[in-house]
Amino acid sequence: MVEYTLLEKIKTVFNLIYTSPLFLILLLGISLMVIDILFISKKDSKTKIVYGIVSIILIFFFMYSYLESLLSIFDTIAKNIVAIIYFPSVLEYILMLLISLIILIVSVVSKKMNKTVKRINLFVLIINSFLFFLILDQIAKSNVDLTNKISIYTNSTLMMLLELSIIIFVIWITFLILYKIIKAFLPKENLETSNIILDFPKTIEEVKKTEKEEMFTLKEYRQMKVLLESMKENESEENS
Repeated sequence: MVEYTLLEKIKTVFNLIYTSPLFLILLLGISLMVIDILFISKKDSKTKIVYGIVSIILIFFFMYSYLESLLSIFDTIAKNIVAIIYFPSVLEYILMLLISLIILIVSVVSKKMNKTVKRINLFVLIINSFLFFLILDQIAKSNVDLTNKISIYTNSTLMMLLELSIIIFVIWITFLILYKIIKAFLPKENLETSNIILDFPKTIEEVKKTEKEEMFTLKEYRQMKVLLESMKENESEENS
């Protein structure tokens, strides 16, 4: 396989666009649409809707034109996903553990995440960590060459551990995605019982104390009466 520099790769892309009139017109149209939306009619919602409809039509046109190639790509992706689950490599397994660790750290730090989801994340990480040490033990005992796929795939115990760990990871990620989707579509309640704080007195002594503090004494009642009478007298003098 010939190695190309970044400049050569960019030059190849521009050569392909330049030699194809359809892609040249498409690139020019996209550039004009972006300039128009950003600088000329950025506040005009109707123009944005028209551009959006045109973009969707163009996407469907290209998808229909290259339908066989798209189906071939999707078929390859599906086969690769199956291969990752049933024939995992060490690199994929390490990436899976890193993703698990990142998700766990985010869930622990986040104050908005549900406590049950946090516990599930922690539980999955503990299981996968335990399987990881079993895998390390199997690699050490069997002297598995991690650079050689045949050495990995011929070890049935190691393959079973890798498959089990990755299946748990896939189920966990699927659960998190479904949880996020359900949470996004469910209506939020205005009042949550978990967030309501009720400040009730706990004992009879506290109730008596609060009642005593709120009640007027006899002296305060007399002073209030005198004050009200004087206010009435002042009002009557002013009216007369």
